[in-house]
Amino acid sequence: MPVPRSLSDRVKKYAAKYNPDTVKARLTQVQGIAEDRFIDATPWIVTVREATRNILQTAGVPAGLHAVYYSFAMRAASKAMKHTGETLDQIISGMIDRWVTAFGADPAILEQIANLVKTVKG
Repeated sequence: MPVPRSLSDRVKKYAAKYNPDTVKARLTQVQGIAEDRFIDATPWIVTVREATRNILQTAGVPAGLHAVYYSFAMRAASKAMKHTGETLDQIISGMIDRWVTAFGADPAILEQIANLVKTVKG
């Protein structure tokens, strides 16, 4: 029968597992890799955001509703970094359904943003 862990047990494990010197050494070792990945991804993300802004302004979406579409664009961009082809299409299709149902977004605008994300990444 398992014994429940007490707060004291959890604190001791955390202190042992996350030694500041070890964490700092590991983060220092991967810092260059993280910076390179950030530098590679940032222009693409900025392009998606700016192109999404252009789509929204062209469609006449009020500024107060932009956040719904920006959140869709950034989530779609995140998925496009990890998936391609039919898998990405199905994920984005499900996202469009969700944004239309949950947030009342216009599906035509979401389709434009989805096509933009696929085009810019592709």
